[in-house]
Amino acid sequence: MKSFMNKDAQRDCDEPVQDGEIHLMLHTGVTPYSLVNGPGLRAVIHMQGCSLGCKGCFNPASHEAGSGIKMSVGEICKSIPDEVEGVTLSGGEPFQQPDGLLALVWELRQQGYSIIVFSGYTKEEIAQLPKGRSIMQYIDVLIDGRYDVDKSAAEGLRGSANQVIHLLTDRYQARDLLDRLTELTFLQDGTVTVTGFPPSKLQKLIKHAGVLKCSSDGLSKT
Repeated sequence: MKSFMNKDAQRDCDEPVQDGEIHLMLHTGVTPYSLVNGPGLRAVIHMQGCSLGCKGCFNPASHEAGSGIKMSVGEICKSIPDEVEGVTLSGGEPFQQPDGLLALVWELRQQGYSIIVFSGYTKEEIAQLPKGRSIMQYIDVLIDGRYDVDKSAAEGLRGSANQVIHLLTDRYQARDLLDRLTELTFLQDGTVTVTGFPPSKLQKLIKHAGVLKCSSDGLSKT
């Protein structure tokens, strides 16, 4: 198996606690299949809790810390299908659960998945956060920066134009991260989940329909 490691990672980074019973709070359960959250077929994990307060966030239900679905690292990894290429982590704000995030990305790396993480913190801020540098050494792509509702992105896997796509390993190239697509999933209870980067007309329709179960990425991508 080819190893992809962040070339900028420090050698003295914190070692992850290798314990499948470390828990994280998720906004929704693991989305097993997605084609709009990065290259190839991917699983998506929306983590719960965010204190950054970006104006216009499409998913405010993901902000409250401590609520959501509690899952262990082991349970999360067992929920990821073997056939997916990689895993995309979003929020909420993933880096506000540093112990669980470090344990999760370490385990995902051991299993050979590519890893994309969206964060409202900048790369420089993450480097100063608890375990931030250690987490980044296991990430292939980091999309960073606060979501800015007034700076809509025209292209790329990001919510607003101020956000930066960082290629932390050589696993992907910039051209692999240009698509801006949307997925809608219609559930048996009548609700609709949306993920990806829906255009403004669809955003308005979703907000007025009253049937949305938020798991969106592109509108308020922190």
